[in-house]
Amino acid sequence: MNVDVAALVAAGAVASACVLAAPAGAAPSYGSNGVFGVTTQPRDGWATTFIPPGRYRVDQSPSMQPYQSPPGFWLRCRDFPCAGTSPGNIIGNGDALRDTPTFVDILPTDVAIALHNVTLTPA
Repeated sequence: MNVDVAALVAAGAVASACVLAAPAGAAPSYGSNGVFGVTTQPRDGWATTFIPPGRYRVDQSPSMQPYQSPPGFWLRCRDFPCAGTSPGNIIGNGDALRDTPTFVDILPTDVAIALHNVTLTPA
C-alpha cells in the first residue's frame, strides 16, 4: 500500500511540475493552416475555429531540418469562402518571411482569415 501512495505522490508531483512549467499569461497562437472566422462576424458552417480582431505577428511555420516548409502566406476575407479560388472575397494578403517578423491587422469588419504555413501570435 505504501508503494501505491508513493507512486501517486510522485505522479502528482510530475503533473504539478508540468502545470507550473507553462508560462503564465502566455498569448495564444493561431495556425498554421486553415480558415479562421473572425469572432465579430461568426457564420455557422464556414469555420470551425475563430480568432479575435487585432494586430498579430506573422511567423513562418517551423520545419524540421533538412526540410523547409513551403513559403507561408495569409488571406484576409470579406466573406466565405476565404480562399485563393474566390479572389472577390479577398481584401488583403501577405507573406511570412523566415528571418523577418511581419504583421497583419485583422479588422472587426473582416469575416475570415486563411492561414497557409503561418502562425499568428497577438502583437
